[in-house]
Amino acid sequence: MELSIQDIVKACGGRLLNDGNKSSVTSVSTDTRDIKPGALFVPIVGDRFDGHEYILAAEEKGAVCAVTERQNIPDGVTIPLIYVASTRRALMDLAGYYRRLFDVVVVAITGSAGKTTTKDMIAHILARKFKTKKTFGNFNNDIGLPLSIFQLEQGDEVLVLEMGMNHAGEIHELSLTGAPDIAIITHIGDAHIENFENREGILHAKLEIIDGLKPGGVVILNGDDPLLTSMAAAEKVKNFEVLYPGTENILQAEPIGLQESRCSFSWRSKNVDLTVPIPGAHMVMNALLAVVVGLELGVAPSELSNGFDDFAPAEGRLTVETANDMTIINDVYNANPAAMKEAIKIVCRQTARTVAILGDMGELGAVAEARHLEVGEFAAACSVDLLVAIGPLAKHIYEGFLAAQGTGRAEYFTDSAEFLAKWKEFLKPGDVVLVKASRSMAFENIVTTLVAG
Repeated sequence: MELSIQDIVKACGGRLLNDGNKSSVTSVSTDTRDIKPGALFVPIVGDRFDGHEYILAAEEKGAVCAVTERQNIPDGVTIPLIYVASTRRALMDLAGYYRRLFDVVVVAITGSAGKTTTKDMIAHILARKFKTKKTFGNFNNDIGLPLSIFQLEQGDEVLVLEMGMNHAGEIHELSLTGAPDIAIITHIGDAHIENFENREGILHAKLEIIDGLKPGGVVILNGDDPLLTSMAAAEKVKNFEVLYPGTENILQAEPIGLQESRCSFSWRSKNVDLTVPIPGAHMVMNALLAVVVGLELGVAPSELSNGFDDFAPAEGRLTVETANDMTIINDVYNANPAAMKEAIKIVCRQTARTVAILGDMGELGAVAEARHLEVGEFAAACSVDLLVAIGPLAKHIYEGFLAAQGTGRAEYFTDSAEFLAKWKEFLKPGDVVLVKASRSMAFENIVTTLVAG
C-alpha cells in the first residue's frame, strides 16, 4: 500500500486539520497494538472506549497520519489529522476507494450459517490458480471488511470477502464498499432474528449483498433453501445471472468415519470428486458452493479435487480432537438452530455413547425459547445418549429433551463452571462428545478442560 495524505482526504471527504509531515501511508490500523511505521490510524468510538485517546500513542509507534471526529488537535500530536464526520464511515469510504485501485475478482459471501467455512473453502481452492486474499477470520463487519480490503497488493487476482450483519442495511454498505463480481448466500436461518420480524426480513437483509454487485455479476444461491429459491429472492436478483446449486448436483455424499465425506459433484457437465475433511452434511453443501465458484472462475476439476486435500477448518468449527479416550467435536465458535441440529446429526451417526454439551444460542429474540425447545426435542429424536444443557436459555433445550421422552439422559447446569466442577461424573472413556454454543458462552473453556483431563 502507498497512499498520499491527499488521496485519503479525498477518499474520506475529510478536511486536513494540520499539515505535519506528509509521508505516504503504507498501512491502515484501528488498533495501536498493531501500528506499524507508516500507518494511518483510524480511531474507533465504541460504547466503552474512544480510540481518539490513543492518537498520540499511535504517532509514537510510527503512525504518520490519523483521521478524527474531533476538531481539536491533541497535545503533543504533530502528524497530519484528517477531520471527518465519522471515523467508521471514513474507514469504509477509504476501503471502497482502495478496492477500486485493483483489477481483482471479488467474491462476496454471506448467510445465516456456514459463511466463514465456505469463505475459507473458496479462498483455499482458488489459491491453487490465483493469487488470493480473504477476510481475516470472521472480520465481516464495517471495521473488519475494510481491514481485509487493505491487505490487497499489486499482483493479487482474487479477494474473498465475508459479509455479516445484525441489522438491515449493514450488508448494503459492505457490498457497496467491496463491489463484488460474485455474490453467494449459503442459507437463511434464525441468526439475528431478534432484530427482524421473521426470516423473510433476514432474507431481504442478506440479499443486500447484490447491491454493490458489478454489472454482469453472478449470484450463487443455495438451491436447497426455500427462501433463496422464492419469488421474493428471484425478483431481487433478476438483473444478474443466478445459479442455484443444490441436491441435484450432488451425485454422492458418503460419510467416511467421523471427520470426512466422500463427494461427487456435477456442475455444467463437469464432474468433481473430492473428500470434504469436515464432518456434516451441511459441509457437503458448503463444499458444493465452493466448487461452483471455482468452476465458474475456470479452475479445473482436478485442481478443485486436490484443493480439498489439505483444507482444514478454523479452530472451533467442527474440529475433532481425541483426548482421555474420548472423541471431542469442538464446534464452539458460534451457534444457531440450524447449525446446532446439523452438529447433533453428526454425533448421532456414531456407534459409541453420544454426549451433546449444548449452550445458549444468542440473538434469537422472541423465538429464543421455541428454538431452544426444538433443539432439545431434536436431540432426543436423534437418540443422544446424554444431553448436558448449560445456560439460562439452554434450560429450554433440557426441557425439550425431557418432553420428547427419548431414551437418553439429560442434565442441566446454570453455567459452565458448575458443569466443569462435576464433568468427570458424567463423561466416560469412549464417549463421542459434541460441544457447541454461541460465542458468548465461551465454551472453548470446556473443550480445554476435557482435553487436559
